[in-house]
Amino acid sequence: MTTRCVLLDFGNVIAFFDHRKACGQLAELSTAPVDGEHIYRAIFESGLETGYDTGRISTTEFIDWLRQTFRLDASDAEIGHAWSDIFTPNPSMAAAIRALNDRGLHLVLASNTNALHHEWFAAQFAETLAAVDAQVLSYQVGSRKPEHAFFTACLAEARCSPAECLYVDDRDDFVAAGRAHGLNGLVYTPEVDVLSAVCY
Repeated sequence: MTTRCVLLDFGNVIAFFDHRKACGQLAELSTAPVDGEHIYRAIFESGLETGYDTGRISTTEFIDWLRQTFRLDASDAEIGHAWSDIFTPNPSMAAAIRALNDRGLHLVLASNTNALHHEWFAAQFAETLAAVDAQVLSYQVGSRKPEHAFFTACLAEARCSPAECLYVDDRDDFVAAGRAHGLNGLVYTPEVDVLSAVCY
């Protein structure tokens, strides 16, 4: 079946990222002896990151928690910068997105993300994301991959049947969840040619 829509993950697809870089940068703002790995575990093993990614925790609450928990001597802007400055471009996907846009496919960003990260990467990758027609962001829809509600939101933005969609993500468990919703799934690695997976 002809591909009409491509759903694209952001992290490790459109751009690469490193959460541990963020945690190291936060540690540098602390007045207490704390290392980045401790901060990483506290954020990602406590449910805090899940709450922030799904919008149940606000940016103000998130920053206040970081400041109080890790004794950060920094402004909101400095903490937001340390948390968000983690993305590096993926030139091959930027080129693929331009090609898909030129061929008239409907492009949807489908990302587990939070408000600070979205604000940061929307500016950093504005040129690439200008080719995207719609965005499904976990913190805005209140659900994240692999949850059913997230993929329901994706299909609402796809404007075609699931069988006419190609879903590209670096995580095989998320791709499996997409396939369970009828999407054609592609597990992304830098060696993958996304254009060759599109059916014309």
